[in-house]
Amino acid sequence: MTPAPAPDPARAPTPAAGSARHWMVVAGGACLMSAGMFLFLSSSILNPPLAKHLGVGLSEVMAYNSMMALSGVIAMTFVGPPLYQAIGVRAAIVGGGAWMALTVGAVAFVPNVLLLAVLGFASGLMFGICTTMGASMLINTWFEAKRGTMMGAVFALSGAGGIAAGLVMPAIVGAWGWQGGFLTLAGVMVALIVLPGLFLIRSAPDRLGLLALGASERGPAASGTVVLPGVPARRAFRTPQFAALFLGVVLFGMVQAVQQHFAPLFVEHGVELAVAGTLISVMALTGVVSNMAVGTLNDRRGTVTAAVFALACQLVSMAAYVVGTGFVPLALATVLFGFGAVLPGVLLPIMVQRVFGMRDYATILGPAMATMPAGMALGTPLWGMAVDRTGSYTVALLASIGLTLVTAALLVWALRSAPAMRRRVEAELGEGAAPTMAA
Repeated sequence: MTPAPAPDPARAPTPAAGSARHWMVVAGGACLMSAGMFLFLSSSILNPPLAKHLGVGLSEVMAYNSMMALSGVIAMTFVGPPLYQAIGVRAAIVGGGAWMALTVGAVAFVPNVLLLAVLGFASGLMFGICTTMGASMLINTWFEAKRGTMMGAVFALSGAGGIAAGLVMPAIVGAWGWQGGFLTLAGVMVALIVLPGLFLIRSAPDRLGLLALGASERGPAASGTVVLPGVPARRAFRTPQFAALFLGVVLFGMVQAVQQHFAPLFVEHGVELAVAGTLISVMALTGVVSNMAVGTLNDRRGTVTAAVFALACQLVSMAAYVVGTGFVPLALATVLFGFGAVLPGVLLPIMVQRVFGMRDYATILGPAMATMPAGMALGTPLWGMAVDRTGSYTVALLASIGLTLVTAALLVWALRSAPAMRRRVEAELGEGAAPTMAA
């Protein structure tokens, strides 16, 4: 009988399988995203009674949301990465969630707009770090295979937070006022960020003796290097493609800031506040489908097609809001808006990879992700200002149609011109200039 051959130490690597801990991390990431969506979509319900209580215009209380977005840009670019490295993603999420609960709950006792803006800035320092950015870091750390699928699932599940905000928050405001609404938000931060951080999330699989799903288990003799082609970060930040990507997403964020005005916008177009909350839930429910649908369209038809589709949905929804009155027209417009809203979450990371490659991907992605809250910070008070100056949202809706067209032109140009730009840069650097990593 011929003995079995000895194992070949250089055999093909065995991809690591998933475990219960991997799926617990996915569940934890979905909780983080749900908390962020709940807080974000609650603003349009809480801000009008808050403005009335303080005796100011809607645009003035929007300083809270703008300052939150502004500090989020700073935090995601400069604070998040070193904080994750210093104390770990899990500790940053737990601590950030506690800070969010404290600062959001304090709004219930705010006496003036100045302190409101200060609390908004304070909340923004941790908001992205313990929600969107934290969830992205966890998925990318725990999954080498199926990253896109898992990211799409986490963003899709975040719709539960928006659905809950639209259904629950109007009733809470009706019973306990806007103060009760902000105290409820503080409780949500504890329930969906702090507790999942303690019981579901772990920073990295290697701390538990595990591997990322799909990571390779290699024999001791296996070795080699993988070249990471692409554009160095310092060079990327000086390219017109980065400028186009940056400006395009900022303009997109300015239009998307209408989400924080949804409740008064819907009331203006003929529905009661409770029905407006239902429409907000419709958008959140749409996100469950739209995240997966746009991601699939990207895989099958390409990033340009997926981006144009999302932007077309946004453009048509803005036009529909101009003329729509009553529940059904507003619901149809909101569904279309929900398909457009997925662009930064699902497509922006892919756009960064398509345009600049993997060489300095993480370094470029941070500032790129910060463009969305930057657009929100600019757009949120402008939507409020349009109402204060003109008495309705019509002018802002018409302007948003033009901004969407400009966004489409910028993003399509960046994607289509990127291959030639990368070839030029990589030719100048030479084949051996790209950094390498262990295979």
